[in-house]
Order: sequence, then structure tokens, then C-alpha cells
Amino acid sequence: MKKSETKIKSSKASKKVNLSDELTKVRLKVAGVDIANNIHYTAVSPHLTKDNIRNFGAFTADLHRMADWFSELGIESVAMEATGIYWQSLYEILEDRGFDVVLVNARYPKNVSGRKSDVSDCSWIHTLHSYGLLPASFIPTQDVREFRTYVRQRQQLTKQKVQHMQHVGKALQLMNVKIQNVISDIEGKLGMKVIRAIAAGEHSSVELAKLHNKTLKATKEEFTLSLEGNFRKAHLFSLQQALSAYDFVLKQINECETEIEQILHKWDTGEIVAKEDWQSRVKKKTKRKNEYSFDSASYLKDITGVDLTEVDGFSENTIINILAETGIDMSHWKNAKHFTSWAGLAPRRKISGDKLLGHFKNMNNSRIHQAFKLAAWGLNNSKCHLGALYRNLSLRKGSGIAVQAVARKLATIFYNMMKYKTPYRGKTAEEYQEQNRKRKLKALERQARKMGLKLEKI
Repeated sequence: MKKSETKIKSSKASKKVNLSDELTKVRLKVAGVDIANNIHYTAVSPHLTKDNIRNFGAFTADLHRMADWFSELGIESVAMEATGIYWQSLYEILEDRGFDVVLVNARYPKNVSGRKSDVSDCSWIHTLHSYGLLPASFIPTQDVREFRTYVRQRQQLTKQKVQHMQHVGKALQLMNVKIQNVISDIEGKLGMKVIRAIAAGEHSSVELAKLHNKTLKATKEEFTLSLEGNFRKAHLFSLQQALSAYDFVLKQINECETEIEQILHKWDTGEIVAKEDWQSRVKKKTKRKNEYSFDSASYLKDITGVDLTEVDGFSENTIINILAETGIDMSHWKNAKHFTSWAGLAPRRKISGDKLLGHFKNMNNSRIHQAFKLAAWGLNNSKCHLGALYRNLSLRKGSGIAVQAVARKLATIFYNMMKYKTPYRGKTAEEYQEQNRKRKLKALERQARKMGLKLEKI
């Protein structure tokens, strides 16, 4: 036996696991794994082997030995807790070996009554899994997880790009070059031309002012004055360093987008194209800041079968971010209510008896939760019915509840469009206000009837 693999006596651990004799085990050939950074504890049924609890190291060879041991015992399903990111390597290895891997939220084993310790964790997970008491967390397919990795990497690189551009702006301020006072976005075409010219050694405000164009609101004289600065060597060095880092991150973003587009092309056509033969779809519209450089809208429409960009609040970036978390198949969620609850957008009611005492605070901070709320927040000034709903709720209950409610509406629209392929039928703010007025009028009529009164138009 390897040093990293140890047999553990299960007598004490098995005594700690006590479930009612009335319960019936639904699966016998199952295993439970307690995940850690440097060691993994595993447990199987004592009917399969005497040494039913073992620990394995965290190296790749140890994980394969664990899978071999499960195969020898005829294990069909393996349950494990979602501990940090340590579970991912073992999950992928067991999945490739053909096991039914169940990832469990760590709070579920704790909420079920029973004694628990570090050594008996795996035995407790195995016991609960054998009785069918551990619901599986949603884990998308392997190609969706690969797509998710590229999308999340691009999100991180976009944040780094913003940081480097802030360093560029700081270097310009130290040189007292005030182009930020006359150019709204220094990351635009004109701003980058000026910055690259300064970094290349051009410090004459007259020569730099030749880059002025008619699209700039400031006059050429104001533009020339803003380009006069104190070009010290140290500040120029900081500018060149920040600009070099910005260009490097921009190159990495383009590489990420190439991988993302190739996966979208595979989902659309089912074909895998070699990199040397790859041709990107040219974007028809002008590329905006932080948008994808390829025509992502056409991919999304072909893959999903509906035009999600018609939904108010949904940009191409938002849709890709959501699909990276959910995938394309909506069959995992029974209905829209199940989907919104999984996304952490459904209200959690606090009920005692028949009384509603309030709502629990929603602590969900998942990426899909943030994506829907960010889309909802962008509708605060929209002229659609969702924007009117946001403003009405914001006045009565605050912006936090308004964002949550509108995000839930967007999640419901997304689910129904993806599952039933129904086109989006939006309403204007005026239509929503009229519908809301009729709803309030009906409520007043019901209250009047209860009091023996009747409403009449004036």
C-alpha cells in the first residue's frame, strides 16, 4: 500500500452514524468522499470490504488510485462536498472513469441530524448518500464548463485592463496632461492615439494637437492647452509600463475571445475547425467598449433559437455570461420558479404558523445572480415596462428590492425563452402603467364590495 493511502478503522466512525431503522437504503454501491487540500477521506459500505474507510493523497496518481479502488469494489455513485476548488480535479477524473459523481452543498450534511467529526465526515456523507438524502448540485456538462472557464478568464482580464488604464490616467495626471478634461473616454481612438504618441516621445503640444478631429467638443486651442505637461523621465516610464501592460492584457483578451468563438461555432454547426483554418465572424456593428470583437449576436441567435438581445437589459456580454453558468439545456430546472430560486432571486419567506413575519436576507453572490441583477440595474431609466416596474418599486420599497424583483423578472423571461423558444414581447412603460392602474382599481372594487360599498366614476 502506498504511503499516501492509509487504512482507517471504521468502528468508531460507524457508531457515530445512527439513522432510523425505518429508512431503507436506496443505493448500496456508493461512496462518500471528504475533500481537503492535501488528503481525501473515502468511505464505502462495510459489506463491500472490511477496510471500508481509507484516505488518499491529493496528487493526481493518488486520485487515480482512488478511482481504481472504487472500480474494484463496483462503486456506481460517489458523493463529495463542494470544498473550495479542491473537488474539481477529483470530479473530472471520476467523471471520465464513468462514475455518477454527486457534488453536494456543504450545508446539507450539516443540517441533517447526526454526530459529525473530521474523521467520520466521509462515512456520514456515504451513509446519507446511500439513503438518498443528499441532493446533487447543478454541474453543467464538460463543454459548458470549458466555455465557462474562458468566459470567466475574459472577465478577469477585462478588470485588469481597466486597472492598467487607470494607471495610464494616473501617469498623465502626474505629468499634468489634462486630456481627461477634454476627452470623455481616453480609451477611445483619439485618446489612445495621444497616449501612444506621448509614450513614443512626442511631447510638443502643437504636434499632438494635430490629432484633433471634429468629433471632439473641445476647441483645438483647448485641446492644445490640455496637452502641455511636465514630461519627467520617471512619469514617462510609468506611462510606458502601464501602456505595455494594457496592450499585453488586450492581446490575452483577444486570445480568450478566439477560444470562446470556437466553442460557439462548435455548438452552432457541430464542427471543430483547426486554428490555422479559423475565420472569425466579422462584427457588422461598430464594436463598443468591452464588447466581443466577433459577431456574437449571430452565434447566440443560431444556438438558442431565439433573439435574447431583444430583451431590455440583455446585452451580448450579459447573455454570454449567463450561458456560461447555465448552459443551453434548461431541462435541469422544472420550471421558472425553480430556476429563479437556484439563481438566488426568489424571496425567502420567514413564516411562523400562518403569519408572514418577513423575509430572510439573501446572501447569494453567485455569478449568475450578479449577471441578472446587473442587467436589472441598467433598466432604471429605461422606457420599457421593466423600467417602469423598477421605478415604482424603488419609490415604494427601495432600490435594493427593486433590483431584486426586476432581476427575477429577467430570469423568468430568460428561462421561458430558452426552454419554450418563445419570442420576447415587450411592453412600453405606458402600457405597464395602464395595466397597473387597472389592477389597483380592481383591488379597490374588491375592498369596497367587502364593506358593502360601490365605486362610481366621477
